[in-house]
Amino acid sequence: MTPKGAARGLLVVGVALRVWQYAADQSFWFDELSIARNVLSRSLSDLVLKPLAYDQIAPIGYLALVKLSALLFGPSDLALRLPSFLAGILALILCWRLAEVTLDGVAVPIAVGLFAIAIPMVRYSAELKQYMLDVVAALIMTLIALGLRRREPTVRQCVVAALSGFVLVWFSQTTVFILAGLGLAFVWLAGVEHDAAARRPAFMVVPIWAIASLAATIVSMRRVPPETLAFMHRFWTSRNGFFPAAPRLSDAFWLWDRVVQFLGRGFSWYAWPGLFAAAAGVGCAVLWRQRREVALWMLGPVIVTVIAACARQYPFWNRTVLFLAPALVIAIGAAVEWGRSLAARAHRGLGALVVAPFVVIPVLTLVRIPPPYFLEGFKPVLAYVQSHQRSGDVVYVFSNAFEGVDHYGSRYGLPSGSYVLGICDERETRPFLDQVDRFRGAPRLWVIGSSVPEFQYARDAIDRYLGTIGIRRDLLAVPSPLVPQFGPVSAELFDVSDTTRLRTTTAATFQLPPNTTRRFPVCHDWVRP
Repeated sequence: MTPKGAARGLLVVGVALRVWQYAADQSFWFDELSIARNVLSRSLSDLVLKPLAYDQIAPIGYLALVKLSALLFGPSDLALRLPSFLAGILALILCWRLAEVTLDGVAVPIAVGLFAIAIPMVRYSAELKQYMLDVVAALIMTLIALGLRRREPTVRQCVVAALSGFVLVWFSQTTVFILAGLGLAFVWLAGVEHDAAARRPAFMVVPIWAIASLAATIVSMRRVPPETLAFMHRFWTSRNGFFPAAPRLSDAFWLWDRVVQFLGRGFSWYAWPGLFAAAAGVGCAVLWRQRREVALWMLGPVIVTVIAACARQYPFWNRTVLFLAPALVIAIGAAVEWGRSLAARAHRGLGALVVAPFVVIPVLTLVRIPPPYFLEGFKPVLAYVQSHQRSGDVVYVFSNAFEGVDHYGSRYGLPSGSYVLGICDERETRPFLDQVDRFRGAPRLWVIGSSVPEFQYARDAIDRYLGTIGIRRDLLAVPSPLVPQFGPVSAELFDVSDTTRLRTTTAATFQLPPNTTRRFPVCHDWVRP
């Protein structure tokens, strides 16, 4: 099979994986649930004009697409995820096109294959988040920029390029980094390398992109409440998404660590992510020598994003930089083809050995963790409670599971008002025990919990307390195959009617471990009605 034939075959595989993920109709996780609550409870005008609730940030164009899909096809999970799914398919096709335009030989199927079967690329193609639109926007603008380089562009081509950027910034917030990076590339070519073909885009297109980016940034910032911005800044700082404010010598490798971490969890889940990161670096050097303009298109947005992270304005972390994935796979593909051709000069078999890790590792990763992917399995847990629930059962919903039960409960016999919603306390754990103490004497008490890590300490305390004053009769726990450090979504059935056990302790006297190392929950709006 020729490299182009292999690339087309991988394109089909990638489409099949995305259809599999979408058709599986997995449960929303808490970020998706927060977006869904915003979309379903608001009019289209309120959705795009007012700040989002529940600590969420999303571009207004994406929100409008999701709302229109819900109005056309109903408020189902599949309808809400439809824009992401279509974006995922389009991104795959555009990546295939970009690889064919910029690469040669085995580099094309390597780049397409890495993009087609990477776990996050499949997962976010069926998730109620904007990340696949970010990737689509990056690919469209990169292809447009490359089109302007084929020959001296006409005024019409420049107008189309300028308007494309002006429109896409409203559908993808990260497009501002793409436009800034591509704009810098045009300015470099026109001003530093004196490339006549780059002058018209530099003077006609780049200023329009700058105006569009500035306008979109101002609108986006005004739509985000200060408390949400503060929360996001703390969140990304805790995950090392920003360059440290007080850097130490060890932070000299911060960018390398971010790229390796992105390859290890943000983009691929591959073993040996350092190998792929090193290949990306080699690929950038190869492209710089062989196709300077392609290297500029690839590197420009990466450099701008790194600068934003160093300025602590945008995190370089996993899903937030997923829009850089096309540049990543193009660079890796270029490195693999360069290494293969170099090794093949000595022996044909050596060339195959160079290619092998970049084929075997992704395939083994997909085999080890196949679709469908999910973070919180609310649907099977609530279905289990419905099938095992008896008349008179008491249902207690821990506060971190509220959004899931609120969204899905009516489908599984748990409408609002039919369960007791747990409290949220940011300072102490004992009030959680005080609340469940009201269920003393109940022969059948269901406790439904979810996965937010900050709540795990309180959730464990409730389990230990109920296990002391009662007996656990049943349990269904559904852990995430992707993030095992999250606690599973679970339903536990306790019998707290044994008087002997009830006399052993109370909520006030139950011994709790010291709180010195635990992460305290934060009682955001998404854990309350």
